[in-house]
Amino acid sequence: MVDPGQAVCSERATIMEAAQDELEAAVREHGRTVYRVAFAALRNHHDAEDAAQETYLRFWRNRKRWSEIRDRRAWLARTAWRVALDRRKTNPEVGLEEAAESLRQLRAQGASPDEIAAQEQMTALLARLIASLPEDLRGVLTLSTVEDLNSVEISEVLGIPEGSVRTRLMRAREILREKLSTLMERKHGR
Repeated sequence: MVDPGQAVCSERATIMEAAQDELEAAVREHGRTVYRVAFAALRNHHDAEDAAQETYLRFWRNRKRWSEIRDRRAWLARTAWRVALDRRKTNPEVGLEEAAESLRQLRAQGASPDEIAAQEQMTALLARLIASLPEDLRGVLTLSTVEDLNSVEISEVLGIPEGSVRTRLMRAREILREKLSTLMERKHGR
């Protein structure tokens, strides 16, 4: 005779094993996307890894609703974006690790100190200009240019219509072009 308590424990163990398998499958299938989205917002490897882990913790906590999630990739990407933005608010420091790596790469390519300085200045200028954009434009531009996501993927991440993504991208690029033109005119005394 089967003990009812053992049957319930066995059923729970089977359910938990299936849930763990499903979580592992989600990590294998969407891990790169989740990391890339988090990195796009945070620009720091370690913070992006932490945000990705938090994303999967949230996914696990919502396991009872997994059947309701139509597009897991989009859900995970949206969650990763929100987690990363929350982390950025609480930890606004920018890591120098990526900047140092870029500098090492430029040196390895044989760039002169002047070329490296000019490249770093341009990168810093563009970063400041992008940071000055409104949040809705900045997020779309970052996901598009830094992470090479297309408008459909950005739409999924941000939870906005694809047409809005294209409009925001066009507007963000237009604003950047205007700001760069203004800066160049001032520099050349026009």
